[in-house]
Amino acid sequence: MNAFDPSTPAGLCGIVATAGLAVWPLFRTRRVMLSIQLGALAVLSLHYALLGVTTAAIVNGLGTLQLMACLAFGTHPRLRYLGYGLAGLMVAASIFTWQGLISLLCTGGNVVIAFGRLQTDANRMRLLVLAGTPFWLLHDILIQSPVMLADGLSLLIGVVALVWRNGGGSRRPAQQF
Repeated sequence: MNAFDPSTPAGLCGIVATAGLAVWPLFRTRRVMLSIQLGALAVLSLHYALLGVTTAAIVNGLGTLQLMACLAFGTHPRLRYLGYGLAGLMVAASIFTWQGLISLLCTGGNVVIAFGRLQTDANRMRLLVLAGTPFWLLHDILIQSPVMLADGLSLLIGVVALVWRNGGGSRRPAQQF
């Protein structure tokens, strides 16, 4: 099965997920970013399942559950317990469905991303979610998934958005000490 072929269910899911994953960092609020991630991740889980990449499908399914909890609980303290518990389940799922390096990469990336989603500040959330992206980029290159394009775009767009929103693009002179 060709992961890039839009005439296959796996290819179509990968392309749809790619769109959502590439644009989420552009949005300002945590709720909107999480909502876009939710739609993309649900389709991405199906993409990986159709490709037979079991660990990625399961950890992304757990990530989808975490996103639903983040949206439902907002910033309530219960979210943290549930979020950390789901991150632990991601590690356990990886052990039970071990597929070598690709399992290590997708689980490592998803655990970092899971901790990012638990942040209540949008910029901290964006930073930690982006920190998990290089793991997924290498994972998707290894399995030849079209989602690798979204990984790269998401990382690039997200870093630019972080720098721009934090005054990195301003023309103010730097303070001297």
